[in-house]
Amino acid sequence: MTLVEFECRGQRFALPLHCVRRVVASAQPDVLPGAPDIVLGVLNVGGEIVTLIDFGRRIGGPATELNVAQRLLIIDIGGFAVAFVVDAVIGVSSREWEHLPGLPARLSGAEFVDAVVRLDDGLCIIVNPEKFLFEDERVLLGDALEKMRHEEH
Repeated sequence: MTLVEFECRGQRFALPLHCVRRVVASAQPDVLPGAPDIVLGVLNVGGEIVTLIDFGRRIGGPATELNVAQRLLIIDIGGFAVAFVVDAVIGVSSREWEHLPGLPARLSGAEFVDAVVRLDDGLCIIVNPEKFLFEDERVLLGDALEKMRHEEH
């Protein structure tokens, strides 16, 4: 499978290449009132509203402090254009993967983990973006975006 590999909080992750639209530099988002805690805000990227998702927080860390060294992986999740805030993008690779035990404890029950690839220098965790947001987060995000659109008009 062809993957886009990235790093967040010292751990390597990957998304299927077909899920990733593009990678852009980090930027300070506008606040999105009423959005779930995992949302850092929204950005206008090429005329499209993109929701910034705190990837580091979802994997069990504290809230992310945005900085210019980070990257945004823009993908679609259930009809939403979202950007995962990550520490670095490693690149595109082709890897075989399998379901392996031995995930870091903070991710062992995470439904968004599809599989793990064993690398020479550790593990790469394959993320299923469709399972990344919880259902209540999808509802809150949809409501917050709808309210924002109505306030703009």
